[in-house]
Amino acid sequence: MRVYHKLLVLLQIMNLDFFYIILLCFASGFTLCLLGVYCIQLFRKHKKYQFQQNLAIAFALAAVGFFNYLIVFACLDQPFSKHVNTLMVMYDFFVVGGYMYFIVSVVFPNRFGRIYLLLFESPYLIAMVIYAVTRSTIIYPIEVVYTFVVSTYLLVWLLLSIRKHDKMLLDNLGDIEHFDLRWSALLVIFVYLVQLFYELECILLPGWDFQNISKSMLISDILWCGVTVFYTSLIYSKTTRQKNFSVQAQDKQDLDESDQQPQSPDNYYKVLANTDVDLKIKEKKYYLDTTLTLQKLATQLGTNRQYLSNYINREKQKTFYEYINDFRLEEAKSLLDGYDEQNPQSMESIASLSGFNSYSTFLRSFVKKYDISPSKYLKSKQ
Repeated sequence: MRVYHKLLVLLQIMNLDFFYIILLCFASGFTLCLLGVYCIQLFRKHKKYQFQQNLAIAFALAAVGFFNYLIVFACLDQPFSKHVNTLMVMYDFFVVGGYMYFIVSVVFPNRFGRIYLLLFESPYLIAMVIYAVTRSTIIYPIEVVYTFVVSTYLLVWLLLSIRKHDKMLLDNLGDIEHFDLRWSALLVIFVYLVQLFYELECILLPGWDFQNISKSMLISDILWCGVTVFYTSLIYSKTTRQKNFSVQAQDKQDLDESDQQPQSPDNYYKVLANTDVDLKIKEKKYYLDTTLTLQKLATQLGTNRQYLSNYINREKQKTFYEYINDFRLEEAKSLLDGYDEQNPQSMESIASLSGFNSYSTFLRSFVKKYDISPSKYLKSKQ
């Protein structure tokens, strides 16, 4: 009876179409269930890397946040309802700290241990405790400003770090499809803008104390659920396919090799230029190895990874990724030139036979180099 009474009071206060209430309940419930499913899947099937486990933690924190409506509703006719509402809003910023730590762990895998999660979350936890005890109205604005300053700093720092990381990948890998962080750069910007919008909403709109609630606030929260579903699904999809790559072990191996190879970095190109690296790669077709790395190719050529990297960067004016993909594109073009209509092959097969891990990468690379798609190139030759 008490719950029924609260529902009647709520409807009288709001004086709104019941449709928006039901829609918000459905949207928040669906979002909560989706976050729960993603969290379980990450812990059960996708826990190879630390950043995947960190995403599960962030999703768990976000899922708890969707119980806010129930908590506030339970305190509807209590004198401390506004106080509880502010605490629930402050918890949303606690969730922001979890996402911050996840994004940092993606860009810097295994560099920041779980103790750093406490570093990100402790300011928000302390702010919630202080507000719960003192009810000081200055705490909430300070938390909003703090979040804005920290997230802006992280935005700039992470974007610069992602750019540096991707340059490292291009210099060391022949295929970067599941290693590059370009998607996370867009994600960082998107999450930053979403968070900024949420901060503005918290400042401009009154709290969910059900005394000043309006139709626009209900619609705003429904849209917020939709945005949450979108970006969490995107993060989940990318994170489950993301892989780590580190050159630390290769650097150690290079140091061991350098003791046996007296060449200095100043004359590395003389040694490699005399061996006709391009010809040797074409003869052995090393580029057909979809897992080819700079270290693996250096070993196959009998040289040092650093020497080979300098040779490719300085002599060829290319990254390792561009250098290897040029061989693959030549192979693909050769297959297209000799295309047999009696025994046709799909473009996916040609991409695979050329050393590409996926057709999408092959298509982008082919169009970029030859300014024409593989299928159109084939038609022009027929």
